[in-house]
Amino acid sequence: MLLNDKEKELISKEIENLEKLSSAELVAVITQKSSDYKYASLMISVFFVFLISFLLFFIKDISTLELLQYQLLIFVGINLFFEKFDNLILKIVPLSYKHQKASSNAKEQFNNLGLNRTKTRQAIMFFVSFDERYVEIITDSEISKKIPDEFWQQLVYEFTLDVKKEDFLNGYLKAIKTSKAILIKHFPIQENDENELSNEVIELK
Repeated sequence: MLLNDKEKELISKEIENLEKLSSAELVAVITQKSSDYKYASLMISVFFVFLISFLLFFIKDISTLELLQYQLLIFVGINLFFEKFDNLILKIVPLSYKHQKASSNAKEQFNNLGLNRTKTRQAIMFFVSFDERYVEIITDSEISKKIPDEFWQQLVYEFTLDVKKEDFLNGYLKAIKTSKAILIKHFPIQENDENELSNEVIELK
């Protein structure tokens, strides 16, 4: 469990308090990891197969059959190693690649969870992928029209600092509270307001 029930309850309560005063729909989404990185582990395995094969070619007199056997053993061995120590791959792959995977996951979840289909088009998703230490805030069209991207970028920056310190609860609560005033200003609560999206923290499996 990424957050315990008490922590999730505190975040949900903060979202509920915000939505009592604003027509914006805020959704908190968390996941442990945004990808299994199978493709990355395969590429690393192939790289080591070629590297070791190249070295063997010069330091050992072996037949083609022996070389193929070595290559197969290396490839299978490295893949089994990454399966056993799956978090190690996160330390190897570039940060940009990890963030690309997490960002793709965030955008996919925004659509899958229906945040792009609300009547008011005032949905916001606070997305955190813990293993990648990645935070993204995605807003629907009406939010984007009135609140500049710079506001959300600064919020993501501050939120990410807390995530890197593994202070996930504080990061979420601060982000929601920081966005509260500007959302109430631009999107005050309406008499016919309808809560279309859940206030509960959504933990992806």
